[in-house]
Amino acid sequence: MKHNFIKHRISDTFNIQSLITLFYMELPKDFYYEGEHHDFWEMVYIDKGEMTCTAGSNQFVLKNGEITFHKPGEYHNLTGNRVASANVGLVTFECSNAAMAFFEKKIITLNAEEKTLLSMLFEEGLSCFQLADSQNPLLQKLELVSGAPFGAEQMTKNLLELLLIKLSRHTESLELEQRVNIYINGMALPVAVKEILDVLYAHLYDKLTIADIAKIVGKSETTVKKLFAMHHSGGIMRYYNRLKIKEAKKLIREGQYNFAQIAEMLCFDSPQYFSKCFKDQLHMTPRDFRNSILR
Repeated sequence: MKHNFIKHRISDTFNIQSLITLFYMELPKDFYYEGEHHDFWEMVYIDKGEMTCTAGSNQFVLKNGEITFHKPGEYHNLTGNRVASANVGLVTFECSNAAMAFFEKKIITLNAEEKTLLSMLFEEGLSCFQLADSQNPLLQKLELVSGAPFGAEQMTKNLLELLLIKLSRHTESLELEQRVNIYINGMALPVAVKEILDVLYAHLYDKLTIADIAKIVGKSETTVKKLFAMHHSGGIMRYYNRLKIKEAKKLIREGQYNFAQIAEMLCFDSPQYFSKCFKDQLHMTPRDFRNSILR
């Protein structure tokens, strides 16, 4: 009996041709290297903490649970945030499929399923590959582990391909331009600093503590203080007070409220304390300031 079987050839959406680097380790808070570019892809995942990442002309913070890719030929670099160490997983590989274009200039937050798949990738990969020099993780050279599990190399390749397919189905990736560093007084600072500043500006008419700020931005009080010190050395609460006095100057110019009302609106403990803070900063009382703008 003759059968007319039709064999369907499976196309490769992603075909990993070779691995160059695969490692997972804790990098110190002051980790730094000069940066590089090469003719293959690089995948960077932050499993704990955050790192400052450079991709071409963009510099941004890569946070816990996020992954980004550097395309072939793109200059890139990874540095610690000087606040806390970070756990980083990194894979460099060759893949020439057109579908790789999806990953250019994107940051993707992994869901639970993708994190499990990534964990399997590193577990399998580290069972058969090791760094040629464990003290220099960015050295682009892998060595095979003696006695690796049967099929571990292919399993690693397949898991990476599966991960790329899963990530390509993401509809909520973040463009790098949405996460670039900000410039304050000519200094490039992590977005985390701007998040703190945004909280201060948004709550000028409230009374925040450092604990309140830390809760809003989702970081510890110690981390908030260290991050803010990168922008201003005078202390976060003193800076917050300065912003309030700046807002008070605007309200005095508008002339709709008296000094007691302004002090209450900006949550100073009393009109007397408001006047003291105003004079400490501007070397004149609120009344002197009002008189100076009415001349």
